[in-house]
Amino acid sequence: MSPFARRPAPSPPYPAQFAVRTCEAPRPVPEVRVITFNAASGNPRIRTRQSDFLKLPFYREALEGGPGAPLLALQEVGTEHSRALRRAAAESTGTALQARRPGQGNALVVPDRYEVRSHRRGYYVIAQIRGLLDGLRTGRRNWRQYGELRMWIEARLHDRAAGRELTVLNTHVSADGSLKVPQTRAIVDRALAAAARGPVILAGDFNVPKRNQRGRDVEAAALLARLRDAGTAEPPGGRENIDYVLTAGFEPVSSRLWTGDSLALPASPNADAVSDHYAEDDVIRYS
Repeated sequence: MSPFARRPAPSPPYPAQFAVRTCEAPRPVPEVRVITFNAASGNPRIRTRQSDFLKLPFYREALEGGPGAPLLALQEVGTEHSRALRRAAAESTGTALQARRPGQGNALVVPDRYEVRSHRRGYYVIAQIRGLLDGLRTGRRNWRQYGELRMWIEARLHDRAAGRELTVLNTHVSADGSLKVPQTRAIVDRALAAAARGPVILAGDFNVPKRNQRGRDVEAAALLARLRDAGTAEPPGGRENIDYVLTAGFEPVSSRLWTGDSLALPASPNADAVSDHYAEDDVIRYS
């Protein structure tokens, strides 16, 4: 008989009903990484070449995929930045969802770990009208902000690694207090409605300082507090952080900001030259 031939299994030395069964240990649920980053296309002081943003390490990770690839929520994506992102997504395994107005927009880059089950985008039309009326009633005349129609992206995802469904939202609300509050209320309500179906991530630039809140920021901060803030990292030099990764159905694991020379491009030697916002990089775990 060949030494590799199948042999009959030996009979156990004990009754069959007492045969030992081995159980596999449950596999740990993979963590979820989320980055929110405002590319500052609206700031003339920032001279970063728009197509160079795709050379940043977390862009490459999100587009190329892999277990630790982040969900990447982007704001103030300029026209050339948007085109470069669209081309790169078409040539990679990632998906880039975008919402735009003339000159700039938002984007959500979804790595191949996640299947996009559905997605939608929209504008804060009703919130914009309410904010405009509030501003006029209180004597404010912030016409530039009144003319900027802000937007949001919502995506329903299947996490292949964890076998879970989740919803991710990305937005950039107005800096004007009259507009900021109704826009924040609208997107938080949308996130909480999605939370009835499962875990939710709401990321973006909310123009609300995390520490020294005054005026309408206090009201907007109370709305944001209805979700759990995963970002605990503090900017250097006492700088305020107005970017958030908010969650429901998750627990925070770690948080960092890409500062100093941790973020650099050929014409932008450090994070302060790349953008006027630090990229917030948070790791969370399903509750």
